Amino acid sequence: MGWSELREIPNEYSDEVQRIDEQLLKLVAARKDITGAVQYQPPQNTIDEWVSLLDMKEEDIRYVLRSVQPMPQRHYFPSEALQLTSVVPIMKKMIKDSCKYMITHSMQYEGESLVYVEIQYKGNEAERIQMVPHLALEIFSEQRYITMRHGSRGGGGETQISFRVVPALPSSLENVRFSLIPSIPEMEYKVEEIILDKQVDFD
Repeated sequence: MGWSELREIPNEYSDEVQRIDEQLLKLVAARKDITGAVQYQPPQNTIDEWVSLLDMKEEDIRYVLRSVQPMPQRHYFPSEALQLTSVVPIMKKMIKDSCKYMITHSMQYEGESLVYVEIQYKGNEAERIQMVPHLALEIFSEQRYITMRHGSRGGGGETQISFRVVPALPSSLENVRFSLIPSIPEMEYKVEEIILDKQVDFD
């Protein structure tokens, strides 16, 4: 007896849902006809209005909008190891909601950059805090960039995040602006958590 004979997979797809899906796809196609290869992002005040109007979380709204943007962030993989060419200091700082955010520097490679962000919790009882940074990096410039989460480390009230940026950032960042925006945990690489809670005796 096969697994399929034991359990039937439910499919609640209906004509009503199909009509909605078709409308969504038509709207996505119409949006791409207008935007072409340019990434269009609504301002924060528009996002805030939609959160209230649609009763949706900001990260869910951004997820939907990112999914219809050209050059999706998670689809870029370098074909080979790249050579480090230089290090560009950035040193952008901002304090918000008891946290100090610092974009420290960019490691410049052939064709891409790695941008490093440090976050420090400055509120009370920092020793009891465990920060979980669901953040993505947005870059505003005449040049279009793909950005994607590259890695993170830290614990407690401090954390560091690195982002891959394609193509590489210029050596002069005078006309480049950076923002950290809510990201979607589903798009991030998930690691398996191993709990070490057993006694270990050494001879």
